Amino acid sequence: MEHVLVAVIALVTGGGWFTSKIFNRLHEVENKLDRLPVEYVLKIDYIREMEKMNNEFIAINVKLDKLVEKVLSK
Repeated sequence: MEHVLVAVIALVTGGGWFTSKIFNRLHEVENKLDRLPVEYVLKIDYIREMEKMNNEFIAINVKLDKLVEKVLSK
């Protein structure tokens, strides 16, 4: 009879530990899913925006080069 009682206690304790581990893992997965981006961008839209930024940087570099040439020529 004592062995059955010990086995039941071990089963309940082990089951509780196992259940808590599973729920903790599920909670971690939910947290990771919550941190994912909400909106996604199409690849072509991303490329288009990067090209716009690149063109703006080129324009800024051209203006800076003209400014430096103007300053150095004085």
